[in-house]
Parts: sequence; structure tokens; C-alpha cells
Amino acid sequence: MRYAGARMIDLAILGLLKEQDLHGYELRKRLAELPGARSSVVSFGSLYPALARLERAGMVKTVEANTRTDRLVPSSGSLKGELAAFRARHLPVAAGRGKKVYGITPAGEARLLELLTDPQPTDDRTFALQVAFCRYLSTGERIALFERRRAELLARAAERRRGPDRALDRYLRTLRERDDAALTNDLAWLERLLADERGQATEEPTDE
Repeated sequence: MRYAGARMIDLAILGLLKEQDLHGYELRKRLAELPGARSSVVSFGSLYPALARLERAGMVKTVEANTRTDRLVPSSGSLKGELAAFRARHLPVAAGRGKKVYGITPAGEARLLELLTDPQPTDDRTFALQVAFCRYLSTGERIALFERRRAELLARAAERRRGPDRALDRYLRTLRERDDAALTNDLAWLERLLADERGQATEEPTDE
């Protein structure tokens, strides 16, 4: 479970940094805005240790450490005023307020590709993140990703059908029906994704 959690966090961080350099707060905010993901995927308590770990591994780099205020101090026209404005622009930001900006490295980009094409079974949140960043894959790699997920869901559906045939009260029965409907919807969604990707594959020019 710990590995699965680290895998998900790494995928979230590297995927967002692939788009652009960000500081920790922006990373957290962008993650919460990802369609299909949940804001609880990465908390502040787990984000910064993960960033430090990825930085030590050479997958993330510090692009900028902002130690200046962002305030614009108008010129006063006097020497005393100019000195005061200069000092104001260069005062260190209060402790904990500096914006350490992170960027992805070539090693991080390679790791992101590994996470996106990892053949291991995925949970729902990890797969949502894979879809969120699958534009960095080739059409063939996206088709393989969606086919693996479809196979996982079909196996899950078969396992549910092989479950114990016991009487359920109406509340458990409605929960079972809700889960079955969600599984059916996910499979239909994957079929649409696969159809779109296969259509793109036939339209892509081939090298002669």
C-alpha cells in the first residue's frame, strides 16, 4: 500500500511539473483542480516530503527560490526615499513564505513515462491521474493503457459475479446495484476512449 501511495504521488507531481514549473502551493492547487482526481490524493503533509524525495533522486530540481517581496515601491525622487525603496524590494520574505519553485528533470520525465505505462494493476485514483496525463503518451501507448484498465474492470466484474449468493437486505442491495452501475459506466467510457484512439491511429500518417 505504501508503494501504491508513493506511485500515485509521484505521478501527480511529475505530471504537473511536466506541464510547467510550480511551487508547492500551486502544485497542491492544480492537483485539486484535475478532473477525475480527488483533492485528498496529495495532502500538504505528504507533498513536501515527496518533493524532497524526488529532488534527492534527481527527478525534480529547484528552479527558483523566491526570497524577495513582490511589492512595487514607488519612487520618491529623493536619495533617502530611493534607499528605502531598494531595501523594501530586497527584504527577505518571512520564514516559510518563500516560494521554492520546482521543475522536472530528464530523469523525472523518464519516470513519468514509466508510471504512465506501468502494466501493474491500478486503483481508481491512480488510473484517473494516468488519464489526466496520458497526452504525453503515443496513441499506441494510450490504447495499451486503456486496454489494460478494461481487462482489470472485466476481471473485477467477473469476480463480483462469482461472489457468494446470499440474501442481501435492501440497503446492501442498493449499494451493490450502485457499484454494478458504476462498473458498467466505466467500461462503456473505456470503450469510447478506445474507439477514439483507434480512430486516431488509422488517421495518423505512416512513414514509408
